[in-house]
Amino acid sequence: MPVAVQPPKLNIPSIDLSPTAGKTDDELAATLLEALNTVGFLHVLNPGAGLDLPHVRDIFAAGSELFELPLEQKEAVGFDVATGAGYTSMMGQITGAKAHRFRGDLKESFSIGPSTSASLPSLLPSESLVPRIEAFRRACFACGLRLLDLFTIALKTPDDDPKYFRSRHTYHNNESLRLIHYPSFPRATAEDEAAQGKETSWSQLKIGEQDIRAGAHQDFGSATLLFQSPPDEAGKPTAVEGLEIFVAQEDGPAEAPDGSGRKGWWIPAPQPEGLSEGGSILVNVGVSMEIWSGSQFKATWHRVVCPNPPELAAGEVLPGRKSVVFFMIPDHNVMLTPIDKSGRPAVAEGCMSSGDFYNLRMKRSYGKDEMK
Repeated sequence: MPVAVQPPKLNIPSIDLSPTAGKTDDELAATLLEALNTVGFLHVLNPGAGLDLPHVRDIFAAGSELFELPLEQKEAVGFDVATGAGYTSMMGQITGAKAHRFRGDLKESFSIGPSTSASLPSLLPSESLVPRIEAFRRACFACGLRLLDLFTIALKTPDDDPKYFRSRHTYHNNESLRLIHYPSFPRATAEDEAAQGKETSWSQLKIGEQDIRAGAHQDFGSATLLFQSPPDEAGKPTAVEGLEIFVAQEDGPAEAPDGSGRKGWWIPAPQPEGLSEGGSILVNVGVSMEIWSGSQFKATWHRVVCPNPPELAAGEVLPGRKSVVFFMIPDHNVMLTPIDKSGRPAVAEGCMSSGDFYNLRMKRSYGKDEMK
């Protein structure tokens, strides 16, 4: 009998930023380079002050307070493409190629842009929300700078500038903290799915085979810091599966989302080993950094699917999911000039600025044109 082809095991390397971990920056940068040059993802353990498990639990609690607000209050601060800030309602964003999408993303989100308070509704359930969110955002930016310094060590940079990447990211400029809620939905029966169309409202929707929480995409910035729902204080897991990473392999059953014709597998992202109260982050790079690094770092395709447990019968409810994401994005005036392995600019002209690339990706993801 033929042997069934098995999906590859996905190994995501990890680094520990704790001062007591005993690793030099050169050693950390070597692991980082290996990870971001191959799988494109990296687990970061003990990421720093303000990002341990108690603080991560608190930012998830802050997100829950926001998402429980009445819809009209949330929509009063609708997402602004120019600033990358505000509220995006259910199915208001389309990640991935529109031609391959049946409807928009099954999620809602708050994107915290240049001004934390201006990104949120004016009537908040707690006065502490703005300072709590701002403090977490600052902690994320500090961790992002630490990672950019390791990027600089991992790659040779022009003039051996030790601040080559760090100096081109300014706080309260382009970075964004995004709180994401993927609501729970009942599983559709075959009859439900046949009756639903693209225009079915999210309040009436039942999850079918064509639905997805976030379509296949690459991030667009320098580095993405992903926080998944942390274990509770008793250590009980609270994260809901769904994040998948595309791994190219000739015997895979899936088409590569980049239209190249390659084959591969969609593999669930594994959890890190050795998790402590110091917390962890799943880090990946975006297309800006892939370009900037001369493709020495890879912007890997990923998506968030609606898990389909075999024990979940039609009509039963698929659990909701929450995540928090921080995007490091180069200043708008930075030219994304590729550097080669010697640290020299690989091209002399024709490069796009970070700002132009940002605007292009925003319009593509939040555009008002209809899905085909």
